[in-house]
Amino acid sequence: MQLWEADRATEMASIPLPPYRRLLLAQVFLTLGLTLLASLVFPQALEAVFLGGLIAVVPQGTFFALAYRHRGARQMQRNVQKLFAAEAVKFGLTVVLFALAFGLVQPSNPIFLLITYIAVVSMHWLAPRLLQQGMKPH
Repeated sequence: MQLWEADRATEMASIPLPPYRRLLLAQVFLTLGLTLLASLVFPQALEAVFLGGLIAVVPQGTFFALAYRHRGARQMQRNVQKLFAAEAVKFGLTVVLFALAFGLVQPSNPIFLLITYIAVVSMHWLAPRLLQQGMKPH
């Protein structure tokens, strides 16, 4: 019985992390692409578009860094607590970044900031597809 439990614990500890970096990279590339597009089509909205993408990417990267720092089945309850804490930090950071963007920077076109934020956050709809591709065995 103890041998099975040891094998199971070893198996759970060797589960690879989800390839969340793909999602984060997709969000960064979307932000850069939208910023480039804005520089060509709406140069006056360049700063707002970049800030909108930044407000989406920075909290998401922070969430991944905090949530997936440690892994393992033995620490399952602690891992769940870390997920909740990471989500709270992500939410708080998003609020602070929006407050800074609207309070200090005064984007010339707030609608572009919001549209870019929504577009980059919407990349989560593609997350199952992006993450599934990274989890296929080689």
